[in-house]
Amino acid sequence: MGEMLKTVTNVRSKRFNQESLTPDLQNKIAGQAVIFKVILLFLIVIFCTVAAFLSGYVGGIINLYATTNLPVSPAVRATIPIIILVIAVAISQNSFRSILALIFAFILTALSSIPLARLGFIRSPSSFAIDVLAATGFCLGVSSISFLILRFILALTDVLFIKSRYLKIAGIPIVILAGLAGSSVAILGQLEASITPLEEKSLLTLPEVRTRILFLGTAYSLSIVGSSWLSNFIRGTPWNYPGLQRVWALAAGAWWGTSFLNLDLSEVSFRGTTLANTDLRARKLYRTCFQGAKGLERARVDSQYLDLEIPKVQKLLTHACSVDRNFRGLNLQGAYLQGADLRGFDLTDTNLTGADLKQADLRESLLVRTQLAGADFQGVDLRKNVLIDANLTEADFQRADLRGSILVRAQVARADFRGADLTGICIEDWSVSNKTRFADVRCDYIYRKYENHQPTDRYPVERDFEAGEFAFLYQEPEDVVELVFKGEFDFNALSLAFYKLQTEMPELEFELKGIEHREKLWVVKAKMKEGTTERLIEARLNLTYQATARETTVETTIRDSIYRDYEEIKARLATSEQLVNRLAGVTGDQAEALKELSKRSLGNSFFITGSTITNLAGSGQIEYTEAADQIRQVVTHSSDPKQVLTTIMSLITQLKQQNVATTASTQLELIQQVIWTEAEKDLGFKQFLFEHTQQIIESIPKGALASAVEAAISQLRMMD
Repeated sequence: MGEMLKTVTNVRSKRFNQESLTPDLQNKIAGQAVIFKVILLFLIVIFCTVAAFLSGYVGGIINLYATTNLPVSPAVRATIPIIILVIAVAISQNSFRSILALIFAFILTALSSIPLARLGFIRSPSSFAIDVLAATGFCLGVSSISFLILRFILALTDVLFIKSRYLKIAGIPIVILAGLAGSSVAILGQLEASITPLEEKSLLTLPEVRTRILFLGTAYSLSIVGSSWLSNFIRGTPWNYPGLQRVWALAAGAWWGTSFLNLDLSEVSFRGTTLANTDLRARKLYRTCFQGAKGLERARVDSQYLDLEIPKVQKLLTHACSVDRNFRGLNLQGAYLQGADLRGFDLTDTNLTGADLKQADLRESLLVRTQLAGADFQGVDLRKNVLIDANLTEADFQRADLRGSILVRAQVARADFRGADLTGICIEDWSVSNKTRFADVRCDYIYRKYENHQPTDRYPVERDFEAGEFAFLYQEPEDVVELVFKGEFDFNALSLAFYKLQTEMPELEFELKGIEHREKLWVVKAKMKEGTTERLIEARLNLTYQATARETTVETTIRDSIYRDYEEIKARLATSEQLVNRLAGVTGDQAEALKELSKRSLGNSFFITGSTITNLAGSGQIEYTEAADQIRQVVTHSSDPKQVLTTIMSLITQLKQQNVATTASTQLELIQQVIWTEAEKDLGFKQFLFEHTQQIIESIPKGALASAVEAAISQLRMMD
């Protein structure tokens, strides 16, 4: 025990800075030095005395006029129910409703003045209304000021002292004495007033009258104090949020206390530390440990990083549990919740990005649309958890238990499931990446569909997975990336975006591998060169996609691209021709003849040698049958746009990689020439082209390629 006490360090009233901050602040005593608590207590006594004196004075005035028969006495008597109504509303309601109650009471009083005047109780309705307004303004105004001051000092007492109940009891004699003093001043003021009639002054000198006024004035003062306490009690001040009284009390309570203002408290441990009367308005609280800390509810905090002002959040962080399980939509980013009991919690739309949840119990909790990117779930019990549309990017699920969890449309890119138990999970439309890790995963079976709030389509159907089979089936290849597009999907824009990326960055070795439609998401899978940064490519492709989705940009890009490619191929062909002719000793006339001959072979840029298509520059070739089969697939699969797009991108990639046709113009020329050749060889294919022209054109992404196919078919019709 002695060794434990030696480790406790007093850091009261210390102003920490980033340089003096250490990650281990366990078992410290923070807050205010005793001298500052004494000063604040002295100020509390002064304010309490002033407030009780003012309310006692008002109480004395009200009872004095109620006792006498001065001209304004009826108006003062009428203010009594108005004040009672307004204070009663203020106890349990907000200021706005208190004002509404005041307006309603005054209007009712003004309307009642007409029948009172006819009955002879008052002289004039107008003068009565004016007197009521003046009396109410003075009495209620002073009473309201006393009410608010007393609420504040009672809340401040709760913030400064754990056993504040005894201080409040000790303050009752002060309230009584101050109330008596206020009532006495009210009587003396009336006796000295020159406008008070002599008979009324003589009445006030009677002991029984003075005693009654003093008693009722003091009782009024005590009633204001009691109303202030009751108002705070109903609201839970200062612990409940929101409320100006709480904010002001906590701000005053942290005066000259230990300060961590605007510091980065990431991964700092306050375990076992007393934090009452501390300024914890930190800039960052990433995985800051408050478990076992005392007095956090009496520290000055804000919500600039996470929702630390909310009492149930403080309870969860300090006790690792909460009776209130509704944390829907709250900000708990970076929260330290190791070992927390979160069973049955509603965390829908909650921000838990980067939270530390090691060994926590999250059984049967709701994590729908929850932000959990980078969260640490090592060893977490997530059985039967609903993680629909959850963002689990880069989350760590090592050795976690996810049996029976619903991962529909969950984003698990780069998540780590090594050693986790995934038996019975539902993975409909979930999104994995090549960095999602499934090594040593335990999984007997999964569900591939989610219908009527139940997982369906068990897989495998009549057996369990073999060891390592799940990882083998669902681990993405290392060189394949998933690019996610939201909303409406533009195949044309994607085609052009891929084309531009392949043209401008050929070193990436980009290749389209597939397209999947997942609810409102389109996931494009592409292969790229090893070592390429996935996020950089995703950002570049998305930017290009968004730009090319606008028709004017598409047209401009195609036109500029074709012109650039035309000039490039023209210059290259000229150089190649000169080199070949010079080496072969061919004359100019002979070269022209050979050139004409090659043109008649297969377009302007290719010729066929045997069954091989070779470009005129001699830098690349492709088997004619291989190219023709892919082009026929584009045409004959016109009912499946995704298949068409995949085949087109595969063909273009192959033509570029084999240096057969590296530019858009040569690629389009080759496709057009092959269509002509195939149509002449196969009359059935030609007839298919004629009968399904419109369907074929609509299935191909809008642009130069579609125009080339349409031109080829038109030329065939003319030649037929």
